[in-house]
Amino acid sequence: MDPAGVFVYGSLLPGARHHALARRAGLVRRTPARLEGYRLYALPAGYPVAVPGTGAVEGELFEFRNLEAALRALDRFEDEGGLYRRVAVVVKTPAGMRRAWAYVADAAAATRRGGVPWPSGRWRGRRA
Repeated sequence: MDPAGVFVYGSLLPGARHHALARRAGLVRRTPARLEGYRLYALPAGYPVAVPGTGAVEGELFEFRNLEAALRALDRFEDEGGLYRRVAVVVKTPAGMRRAWAYVADAAAATRRGGVPWPSGRWRGRRA
């Protein structure tokens, strides 16, 4: 089964500074979602990164009018292949488990950039 959309957890969320990019990329539906088996790190630049580990990251599953076109725009924005890499994941939504793409990094890369663990796993509201 192909991913249904993109799991977002930081600056692309509604109310965050880059949400307009998601709207321009053709966002049509948002669903609350949780990514388990990952933990959140806060970077000094003011945005988060999800890394594999014990815990969970809270966010939303974004679905787009044209997922492939949206991924091209998001790959450029996230600098896919730099800090972030796009991976297929499974997220928990109110309707059940869904496959999605997510932009993640490894803990060593996050730490090298000054990242610190963000135990709440929830970036919205910025409460560690």
